Amino acid sequence: MTASPVRLKIKKLVGGGLGLAHDGDRTWLVAGALPGETVDAEKHDERRGVVHAGALRVAADPHPLRAIDPCPHAAICGGCDWPHVTGGAALKAEVAAESARGRRELADRLRTAPVRSSPPAYRLRARLHWDPQQARLGFYEPRSWRVAGIDGCRIISPQLGAALPRLESSLERSCPAPVDVEWLENLSGSGTVAALRPTRRGPREVDPLWTPSPKDLEYAVGGFHVLSRAGRLRPVWGSTTVTMELPRPLDVPIGAFFQGNRHLVPWLYGRVAEICGPDPAPTWDLHAGVGFLAAAAYHASPRQLRLVEPFRPAASAARGNLPQAREVAASTAEAYLGRQSSLPEEALAITDPPRAGLSAALRRGLARWRPQRILMLSCDPATWARDADDLLGHGYHLASLELIDLFPSTHHVEVLAMLEAE
Repeated sequence: MTASPVRLKIKKLVGGGLGLAHDGDRTWLVAGALPGETVDAEKHDERRGVVHAGALRVAADPHPLRAIDPCPHAAICGGCDWPHVTGGAALKAEVAAESARGRRELADRLRTAPVRSSPPAYRLRARLHWDPQQARLGFYEPRSWRVAGIDGCRIISPQLGAALPRLESSLERSCPAPVDVEWLENLSGSGTVAALRPTRRGPREVDPLWTPSPKDLEYAVGGFHVLSRAGRLRPVWGSTTVTMELPRPLDVPIGAFFQGNRHLVPWLYGRVAEICGPDPAPTWDLHAGVGFLAAAAYHASPRQLRLVEPFRPAASAARGNLPQAREVAASTAEAYLGRQSSLPEEALAITDPPRAGLSAALRRGLARWRPQRILMLSCDPATWARDADDLLGHGYHLASLELIDLFPSTHHVEVLAMLEAE
């Protein structure tokens, strides 16, 4: 029996982009709700005394930033968790601040930080899910393995949107099992490449015969391949990389990480160059990927570069993209710093870790090294605040801080900061 909806007054947004409310002595976290709204909420589950719920409808006082014309897939698609928000830069700053609320000084800085926003249709990269039973390619529905269709999706690129019908038609003929489809394109959309990859609910390996044929996808995609769960490439046909059109062109192989926002990648490249400035200090990019942030630093001023990247295909691409780098280590940042007996303090370190942030070992390694400046790009304000707070305790100060809305229609926001040694 389904419980009746509960009417709640939303007080504020908290980490994760959820609306906070109270009902008697119970705390509710409500997806799809915004500050000041009165909503009817449906309970999903309860964990550690906190009720997790979703907003069914706004009963009163809709927030000024609530979308008047939300995505038609918003009710069933889990590809975005903020399809109900439009122009939410201020809300993203608030969520970032709430994520760091245990560190008051950093939370205050995040709340007032400038936010660089993005238009829709932004995704350079996408991971879609193929359901052979429905012959449907899309994102999962919330809290479900069911695949929701995404025709007319507002976050994917026009190129992927146009290719969707042909992708579905071709996969219906060639692919009998649930798989993921990785999509990658360049900034202009003139170069595209895709790959099939195992999904958690399908076979552990993908048969190359399941890939669509070149004839089926002529002019829609420049290459189609197979990736293992770990991202190891098995070429099938066509191109395996795209080239990002930046001041220093960067080749990106399918399966490698690259910033996913077509509109803001050129801006971010220029902004990182600006922050790094003309000081030609030797630079260590400890999460190098294919060399994006290191290339931006080098664009600001030629300098000695050392790149550290454990994913070998990305490290190989970085060698080609930045042949002037003195070293490209296929290693984790922790292992690399652990092997160094002496590194110069007059240096710039660049970090761009996954959502879990810098490991404790890496924070200790940076504190021992104590480079003059540390450029931090983070996809999670909570882990960034933890990491920055630790480094501030080792004699750094926060020289600059800003937020970047790389993921419109979601609560996610990137933190770009520069720390300098006292």
